[in-house]
Amino acid sequence: MLVELPHYPRAPAEVTWKLRQPSQANRSEFTGVRRVTILAEAPRWTAQVKYPPIIGREAFRPWRAALAMMQGRAGTLKLGAGEGAQQGVGQPVVDGAGQIGTVLRLRGCYRGGYARQGWSLSVDGRLHEIVAAGMADADGRLAISVIPYIAGIPDGTPVEMVRPFGLMSLADDEAGWTVSAGQKYEIAFNCEEAF
Repeated sequence: MLVELPHYPRAPAEVTWKLRQPSQANRSEFTGVRRVTILAEAPRWTAQVKYPPIIGREAFRPWRAALAMMQGRAGTLKLGAGEGAQQGVGQPVVDGAGQIGTVLRLRGCYRGGYARQGWSLSVDGRLHEIVAAGMADADGRLAISVIPYIAGIPDGTPVEMVRPFGLMSLADDEAGWTVSAGQKYEIAFNCEEAF
């Protein structure tokens, strides 16, 4: 179940993002050479989220309800991945079914629209980082390099580039808050991608 987080405060005070990219490393006892295998389909974004203090029981009521509705790891939430809006490139969608790897092909972009290195995008509920910039051609097609690995996204799937987000769930089954004198409420939680 997707849980809509309350609109106040609008954004977290602090988010620590981490990309967990599992790999396997082996070192030869004979040559000392190390070989690393990336488990390409297993990466997952995690985040530590802390909201600014909320003053007053009435102002905090919507948060109590939202945290309860998460039902531990069962619920999901959209966690914004940027510090504001990124430049739009149109209304991009995935261009071609079954894409696999680190190059994502899009259509529906503005002619000459570009995606910059270091931007994020969301596709099919997953968060990706753009690691090589790209510019749309005259037909509005754009190919960009992204991490983590793409695995079979359906053709025509919408891509969010203006306000990218990660579809997240709590990292454990506990959701709570701290309250101190003067009805000062504080919320912090750990979450991970919920695909």
